Amino acid sequence: MANTVNFMQNSYSGEVLEDLLTYTAQGNDTFKEGLIHIKSGIQHKYTLPLIKLGEVIQDNVPTPASNHGGKGPGGENEYRLTERCLVPQEFMIYVEFNPRDYEKYWRFAQPDGNLVFRDLDPRIQATMLRLLIDKKNEYIGNAIRTSCKGGSAASGITSPSDSVAIGHGKEKYFDGFIKRVIDNVHDSSPEAVAGGKVIISGTAELASGAAVEQALYTMWRKSPKQIRKKSGLSFVIGWDAWDAYDQYISDKQVKYAENTEVNKYRFKGKRIIPIVGIPEHTVVLGEFTSGMESNLWMGVDYANDMDVLKIDRLQSNSELFFFQMRMKMDVNIVRPAEIVVHTAYQKTTA
Repeated sequence: MANTVNFMQNSYSGEVLEDLLTYTAQGNDTFKEGLIHIKSGIQHKYTLPLIKLGEVIQDNVPTPASNHGGKGPGGENEYRLTERCLVPQEFMIYVEFNPRDYEKYWRFAQPDGNLVFRDLDPRIQATMLRLLIDKKNEYIGNAIRTSCKGGSAASGITSPSDSVAIGHGKEKYFDGFIKRVIDNVHDSSPEAVAGGKVIISGTAELASGAAVEQALYTMWRKSPKQIRKKSGLSFVIGWDAWDAYDQYISDKQVKYAENTEVNKYRFKGKRIIPIVGIPEHTVVLGEFTSGMESNLWMGVDYANDMDVLKIDRLQSNSELFFFQMRMKMDVNIVRPAEIVVHTAYQKTTA
C-alpha cells in the first residue's frame, strides 16, 4: 500500500515516511551560474580602487617638455584614481522549532527513551538544515539584485507595476545591483560615479518577445567595443523575458528551433543566462564571472559565514531547538562604464 501524507490536515496513514517531502527551493542562480566574485575577510570596509591612465603619446622631441608632475592640456601625466567600496552589513537567519512536532513522520524519530532526555536526531537536523540553507540562498539570490539599504522607502526608485519593489520586505540591509546602477546614473557622489557611468540602453517595459529582441540589439550596439570579445561577457535576463523571446523567435517564419526545442541561449555569440532574481523588464550585459575580473562583487566577513550554523536547544529546560546564522554582506559593481542595462526601474521624480 502506498504511503499517504496530508500536511494541510496534519494527518497520515500507513507507515511513517523515511523523510519529509519538501517544496522545490528557488536557490541562488547568481551563485550557481558563477556570475559574481566573492571577496571574504572584510570585517568593516574593502576598497575597490580603479585606475585610468591619461594621454601618453607625444611628438618626438630631443627634450620632452616637463609639466613638473602637473596635468597637461591633453591629460598628460594623469593617473586617475577612483574608489568603489564594499561595506558588509549585518543580518541574521534564525528559526525555532520543536522536533516533537515531526516525530510521527519519521520511524527513527520515535525513540523509546525518556522525553526529557530526547535529543534532535542528526537526520532530522539534515532535513531541517537543508530547508534553511535553501531559504537562505533564495533570499541572497534576490537581494543581490533588488535589495536597498533602508528598505523600499529609502530606495528612491519607481518600479514597474508588475514587478517587485526595490528594497521590499527583508531586502533592506545593503544596496543591490539595481540600486547601485540607478545611483551611478543619477547621483553625483564620488563613489557613485567612480569607474564611469552605466550605459542605460532603454527604459521601456519588455511586454513582448519582439521588445526583448529589440532591447538585445540596442544593448549590443551600445556596448563598449573594447569589451565585446571578453569571454565572460554575458546577457543576464529574467525567465519571463527569456520565455517571451524564445517563443517569439520560434514563431518566426524562418525558425531558429522547432517548437519542441529551446532556442540557443546566445545572442551575437554571447551567452544569454536566464536566472531567478533578475527583476522583470530588466536585462543586463556585462562581464560577470566568479573571478576577480567580474564586474559584480560580493563582500562577506568570513568565507564560510554563509555555511556556518549554530544548532542547539533554546535553553536547557526547553524542548525547542534553534538554527542561527550571522552574516555580513554587501555587493557592488566594479566598472560601471562596462555595464549595459535595459531596465524599466527608474529614479523617482519629485
